[in-house]
Formats: sequence, structure tokens, C-alpha cells
Amino acid sequence: MPVTDAEGGDLKLKHLFQPLKIGAMEVNNRIVMSAMDPGFGIEDDGTVTPQMTAYLVERARSLPGMIITGAMPVHPLGSAGSSAVKTVHLWKESVVPGLKEMVGAVHQFDVKFGAQLNHYGLARMPEEAVAASPVASYNAIGMNTRAATRDEIKEFIAAFADAAERSVSVGFDFLEIHAGHGYFINTFLTPLYNQRTDEYGGPFQNRIRFLLEVLQAVKARVGPSIPVGVRMNGDDYIGEGAWNMIEVCLVAPILEKAGAAYISMSAGASSFGTLRATIMPMYEKQGALAHFGEEVKKLVSIPVAIVGRIKDPVVADRLIAEGKADLTVMSRAQLADPEMVEKARRGELADIRYCLADCLGCIEGILRYTEASCTVNARLGREYLLKDEVPGEKTSASKKVLVVGGGVAGLEAARRAAFAGHRVLLCESRGWLGGQVKLAATMPGREEIGDCLPWFERQLNRLGVEVHLNTPVDASFIDDFGPDAVIISTGSLPEVPLGFLEGLGNIQEIELLLIDELVEDRQLTGDNVLVLGGDQVGLQIADYLAEQGKQVTVVERGSHFGSKLATCDRYYLTGRLIDKGVKRLKGIEKVEILPVDEVWLNTAGGRQHLPGIETIVLACDRRPNIFLAEIAEKKGIPVHIIGDASGVAGEGQGTMMAAIHAGYDAGRQV
Repeated sequence: MPVTDAEGGDLKLKHLFQPLKIGAMEVNNRIVMSAMDPGFGIEDDGTVTPQMTAYLVERARSLPGMIITGAMPVHPLGSAGSSAVKTVHLWKESVVPGLKEMVGAVHQFDVKFGAQLNHYGLARMPEEAVAASPVASYNAIGMNTRAATRDEIKEFIAAFADAAERSVSVGFDFLEIHAGHGYFINTFLTPLYNQRTDEYGGPFQNRIRFLLEVLQAVKARVGPSIPVGVRMNGDDYIGEGAWNMIEVCLVAPILEKAGAAYISMSAGASSFGTLRATIMPMYEKQGALAHFGEEVKKLVSIPVAIVGRIKDPVVADRLIAEGKADLTVMSRAQLADPEMVEKARRGELADIRYCLADCLGCIEGILRYTEASCTVNARLGREYLLKDEVPGEKTSASKKVLVVGGGVAGLEAARRAAFAGHRVLLCESRGWLGGQVKLAATMPGREEIGDCLPWFERQLNRLGVEVHLNTPVDASFIDDFGPDAVIISTGSLPEVPLGFLEGLGNIQEIELLLIDELVEDRQLTGDNVLVLGGDQVGLQIADYLAEQGKQVTVVERGSHFGSKLATCDRYYLTGRLIDKGVKRLKGIEKVEILPVDEVWLNTAGGRQHLPGIETIVLACDRRPNIFLAEIAEKKGIPVHIIGDASGVAGEGQGTMMAAIHAGYDAGRQV
């Protein structure tokens, strides 16, 4: 749960809301919305659109100290590649009008707005990628990487300077050079990826040469009044040959002497397969990379920024107070709640809609669909369409809305409908709100997934939503209330996967448990447990049982585990299962129970016996619970079916994000 012992606003968050000098620039507080590439708001020709402007303006209103654009490539060979997200083509003069309009819109607010300059290097793959050296491991699998020529190096340095001048011409307050995350500059710094034998390779002084020449060229072009920061890795996390903290400590004073206005510490490299270290899920603690900033601060007098899953203003304030950083990057926190900074400033911490760090909307949205979203904020990316939403905007046409089901889909639907001025009644058959999310928050390491529930309850209370717990809804209840619209958010029900599990009649002593029984009723299991279903629920249940010392086997019909989880989240969860000795078997066509409780797994390659199984947990098949929809429709009442009640099996369905987004749209459209 978020730390909430410092309510009282900037008086108590005194470190976070202190101004700070960065070169010739002063920022009003220590909160940074750092560079993120949301994948939307940019045309194919690299120009920004009103969508991008609206997205940034929504966050500028809350007045963070600094906002930085997504990484903008400075040269055609440094773009992100045809299959990646769209980026601003900062080498083109044609991008200037759109950037100027965007900067002007953000500057309506007292926020310092910076441009991040980048060369994507290896992230240009699958197109030919230019790096410090060819990468043999990539070339061996058909990727085309090559070394930059010395002429190209000079050309790229000039491109950084040109892009810097162009950025300043449209009104950006400061610049940031990206030297981390496996991008072009980082490939020079990292010994494993820099095999050059000229003056840009080999010894440390040679490997930092390109970065220093870029910094010097940019500063010479824009002059002393424009602060130029450097973002870099504390560690690449690629094992032997990585750029690491020892070399960071060597280069930091050199960067300060060369004129860097600040250093922003990050880690990992998307093009090296360590994205999980850059965009961390809930299994990592807040401020996980703060030690990088702490070490660099001992060596320089310029400000140091840190990133690393910092979502709570109290945590951010403490990190600054402890001397681990001068600036805290809270980017995903501002995706989840664009008003986060202002709420923290006022001390209204309980009103912050916290990032859950499930990674399913932000980075996974880009990886799967090329556009970011947010699990808890369905407005993200749609700010330009939905404009400025005003509470009670539909009061003149207020309706009576019945929301059936108090999971996150129903909670969001009720909140959004009440926000629009409708009279809303929410009924939940259980004695508590939160549905499957409340249960999911009991899984090991996933407590934060429930951080949204107190926020929802607070919002419903503030908006006057009438909440009835322990209240099943039937036809007579609908008649008595007389709603103008019904929103069905009754979730899904577990069922026995009859096509997957055979021989139930042969069970003698094996215990069969539905997933809801196991978690909600805290049922005990035997010591040897078979979990049917290897998606998000099955893997989390396996972790839950293994934490209790059980011997666990997970079987999955498909060819992938945890397909509904974000890649970063799945990596950490899978690691936990491996550490605990959980067996994971996929491609299982059938689970068969023979007489005397023999359990056999059938695959395309043959059969496998699982001896000693004492409990089988059903964590796969579920069916929508929509019996009320037909009743309401027969009465002629408009019905919206949302969340798991609308289905759990399709692409993008059966997730918390899908439920909240469906609830938002239903509440807005009702």
C-alpha cells in the first residue's frame, strides 16, 4: 500500500517540493515526468499531433518540476525502425511547427519542458542497425548490425548539435542526451558491444569519447543558458562486459567538468533484452535503482535524478531527504494519475490513483499494439478526444443507473457515471468490494494490485454513489429501483474444464478445488498440488501455494505461460516459480485421472504420469456471469455488459485493464 503518513502537503513533503537550480534554470519541485514514448500522437512523417499535445498538457496542469519528451532521434539512421513506435523526426525542419505548438501549450503552465535527444542504435532492428561495433550474436540470427564509420560518427555528432538547436528554436527549456538503454551512445560505453580498435574503442577514456563529443557539440550550439543533462545506465544488466557502476563513478565527474547540467540515472537496455530492469513491475521495491543516484551524488555537485518505480510522493520525498537523489522521476505515476503532483502538493495522498506497476498498459501496450495505455487510467491517449471532463457535465439529463457487481469494472463504471451527474446505485452480492482484484492482491508480491480499491471507494463516496453490499439483484429488485440503464459487471464463474480434465468419476481421495474456493475461502490443500491453467491466475496460484511449501505442478494447454501478463511482470513471476521449484508443463492436450487416483498428462509426444497428486486446482476455464442481462433487456432497459461478464477468453479480455477500461466507457456512455 502507498505510504500515507505525511498528509499535509508540501509543508511535510518539504524535500520534494523545494525548488532546485539546474544550470541557469530553476525548477519549482523535484518531480520529473521523464521521457516516455507512448507510441501515439506522432504521424508517419515524424510530426507531432494534437493527441500528443493534449496528453502532455493534461500532466503539465499538475505542475511537475520538469517534463521531458519521448526520445527524439536526431538522424534517419538513428530512428526506431519501421516496426517500432513512432518518434519525432528531429532531423527534419518540417517537425518545427508542431513542436512549437506543443511547447507553447505546455508552457501555459509553470513547468520546465525539455527535449530528449537520441540515436536509437540497436533499437533500429530489424532494419539495419548502426552501433559502435557489429553485434555477432544478433547477426547470427539474421539481424543486420554494423559498426558506425568514423565519418558517420562525425555526422551523428553534428546531427545531435543540429537537433539541439532546432529544439531550442521551438522553445524547449532544456535538453537531455540519452546515453543509456542500449541505444547508440550506450553501445560505445559498454565494453561488450564496443569492440572498436580506433580512438572510440578499448580503454575507458576512448569509450566515453563519443558521449563527451556529443555533449560538447550540443553545448557549443545552444550556449550556456540552456541546461544539457545526460541520461545513462547505472548498470546494463547484461552480465560480463556490461557498463556498470564502477565506470559510472568514473565518468560522472568528467561529465560535470564537461558542462553537463544534471545526470539522470537509469538501468537496463531494451535492445539487450533487459527491459524488465528499465520498466519494473510490482515485484521490485519502489526506488529500486536509488543506490545509483546515491553513489553518483557523492562525486558531483550537479543535480542527480533517479528512476526506478517511484510512485508514492512520500517515498520520493524520503529518497531526496536521504541524499539518494536531487530529482525523482515519477513518470508512470503521472500516467496513472495526471493530477498526482497537485494532489501531493495539497497533501491529498488518499486521492491519488496510484500506478499498480502491472506493466500491462504502459510498456506492454507498446510491445503488443505499438501504443501505450494504463491499467487504471482509461483516458490515457484519449485526452484530445474526451477534452476536459467536468464533474456533473450531464446533470441536465441525469439518469438512474444500476450497476450490478462491485469488481473494478463496476467500480469504475459507477464512478464515471456519477462523475457525469447520474444517480448511481451499485449492488454487490458479497460483503466487500473489489471482486477478483481483492483476491489477486493476496498473492505473494502482488499486494499493490489492490492499491486502487481504497481510491475507488473514496471516489464513490465523494460522488454520492449509493453502495449496497450483501445485495443480490433479481427481477423484483430491478422493478423496485426502476433504473434507466443497467450495467452488468458480475464477473465470471469458474467451471470444470470437461474437455481438458477427464476421469472425474475415478477420483477417490484427490481433492478438486475451484480457484475461487481456494483463495476466497482460504481452503487448505494437500502437499502435492496440480494446477490446471498456466495463464496469469494459474501462475499466481502456483506461487501462492509454493510459498506455503507445497510441491506444485502447473499444466497449460497452450504453448505459452502467462499470456495475459505483461512481459516484464511475467519474467519476475516465472523467476519466483523457478526459484521455488514449481514444475511448468505446456502443450498438455488432456489431464486424465485413472482408477486409484492415477493422474496422467497426455501430449502430442506421449503420456506422463504425475504420482502422488493430492489436490487439483482448477484455474483455467471460466464462464461469463450474465443471467441478469436477459432479465433487464426483456424489461426494455438499456444494458451494458462489462468486464469478465462480457467474456474472458479473447485477446485483451480477462484482465484488470480490460475491466477498468470497459467500466470507464460504459459509465461515460450511459
